[in-house]
Amino acid sequence: MFGITASGIIGAATIIVMALLSGWTVRLPYRPFIRFQLMNSISLLCVFFSLSFLFKDIKHAATIIIYLLPASFIGGCLVYLVGRYIYIYRVTTSQHKKLSKMFSVMVQNAKTGTMIETPEREVAVINQTFCDMFDIPGPPNQYVGLKSNQLFLSHAPMLKDPARFLKTVESTVYSKESIVDEEITFINGKIYARDYIPIYEGHVYIGHYWEYRDITEKKKAECDLRKANKKLEMLSMKDGLTGLNNRRSLDKQLEIEWEYAQKEKEPLSFLLFDIDYFKAYNDTYGHIQGDECLKEVANIAKSVVFDEPDFVARYGGEEFGILLPRANQYEAIKMAEAIRQQVEQRGIIHQASDLFKCVTISVGIMTVVPSENIPPISIVHQADQALYEAKRTGRNRISVYSHHKEADSNV
Repeated sequence: MFGITASGIIGAATIIVMALLSGWTVRLPYRPFIRFQLMNSISLLCVFFSLSFLFKDIKHAATIIIYLLPASFIGGCLVYLVGRYIYIYRVTTSQHKKLSKMFSVMVQNAKTGTMIETPEREVAVINQTFCDMFDIPGPPNQYVGLKSNQLFLSHAPMLKDPARFLKTVESTVYSKESIVDEEITFINGKIYARDYIPIYEGHVYIGHYWEYRDITEKKKAECDLRKANKKLEMLSMKDGLTGLNNRRSLDKQLEIEWEYAQKEKEPLSFLLFDIDYFKAYNDTYGHIQGDECLKEVANIAKSVVFDEPDFVARYGGEEFGILLPRANQYEAIKMAEAIRQQVEQRGIIHQASDLFKCVTISVGIMTVVPSENIPPISIVHQADQALYEAKRTGRNRISVYSHHKEADSNV
């Protein structure tokens, strides 16, 4: 329209040079603001040379540039700030949209029941797993915007304790304190662990997050493990051969009964007996028959000691211990004599015995009213001393421990 002129050529050349130099400055390893001002300075320099060519007067061109310099710097700063704000806003908005979409997909596909509420208790996010747990029909999106307590009220009967559940929900929301692994039991036997997290943006409260996890199988496994451990513990307290309690079990029971007797100031008796000439029995009849003999004697002791508080145990080898709570010395002697007679009358053949040609036992007895200055194990040691005395004085008899003499009462 205006034709080709010198000023047009100079202006076009200036723009091309400015574009090339601006592109070069973008690659420089400086901060964005410094690069922007460097581009601005290069542009002013290019304009200065262009004006110098047009006016043929460097001073006149310099004067114009001096006037343009403040405006260009201030304008450049404003343009940079506005451009940076727009860029950050667009990037942030884009990131928020992506994160929101990712979060929504994650919640909807989660294997845990998830619900997010607004501060007004309106449903903001809810997934299908949550609906399935509470037997809520239809797609979850239809419940967005509804009051969450309405969902809980209509489906609370599914729980074992609906009133407690609703009260807990209300108190949790009111307190705004996080909870983790709170167990919720349903009437169908399902057990869920519930987490609650109040949501804050800075210091502003914007809602709450609920998550329910099915832990039914985990609780069942824990219960089975407890049962197995209890069974294992019981087995560890039993003697494998005779089925009686073992020494470990007897020691544990002794501590319990000792503490009770000490507190109630009641007597506690302990019987310790073994089979006379049992080594000779094993040598004569073999260990298998020896085991049968031990089981037979154990059964006799169990049949005589029938009271629930009394405690019969295989103490080790051919030795047996009987703990008699609240039994005085007379009652202990009566019990020991009954067992001794039953064993003798059973008539188990024992040709290697120096007494009779049948199995017999010797018994040591100790009776005490426990006190703080006496250890529980002392009753065992003293019954053992009485047993030694019974064996020393002829076997197939009962000996009672005396505090004045080690074991001077033979029955």
